[in-house]
Amino acid sequence: MKGDEIKAIREKLEINRIDFAEFMGLANYGALTNIETGFRNPSKFTLKILRYLDSLPKKKALALIQEIKEFKE
Repeated sequence: MKGDEIKAIREKLEINRIDFAEFMGLANYGALTNIETGFRNPSKFTLKILRYLDSLPKKKALALIQEIKEFKE
């Protein structure tokens, strides 16, 4: 999966970079920008999660993201 595909998933779900970076466990939106531009690669696990999210209807994907965000570190 390339950076532009990750960006397409984020845009399809209508999530801004800050919130999507938080969901992915990244330090900030700059790290997400690096992934979306191909400068940095996400982990294999992250790619699996993103592919799964992309396969879900938007409403279910957003519900899953919200549920995951509710867990504390």
